[in-house]
Amino acid sequence: MTKIYKLGVVGAPVEPCPIPAEDIVSGEPEAHWAVMWQSEDGQLFNGVWHCTPGAFYLDNNDETVCLIEGRATVTPEGGESVNLKAGDTAFLPEGTRSLWEIHETVKKSFHHHDSSGQMLASP
Repeated sequence: MTKIYKLGVVGAPVEPCPIPAEDIVSGEPEAHWAVMWQSEDGQLFNGVWHCTPGAFYLDNNDETVCLIEGRATVTPEGGESVNLKAGDTAFLPEGTRSLWEIHETVKKSFHHHDSSGQMLASP
């Protein structure tokens, strides 16, 4: 039987998803997430992510995001900045290292493709 999964982005029961201290550029951003679904091999997963203001680097797998609340500027290394606000959808290709500047607390839904299958396996 096919199952449809549902999770509210704004009120999701999220858990801490710490940003490594060495990746934080400014502020004290706090990230939380909830994984709604994942494939058996751990390569595909989706859910919600919340983050308070601050600036930090993230290394991306293929990720599609849709901001439900907040505002951020995402700048890939060697690329142009993209301003994201509630209602925007963006795609970050695998291998992208980007500076995330969270101006207003962000609440987003996401879909990841992790070709290594290691992101969810990490402690």
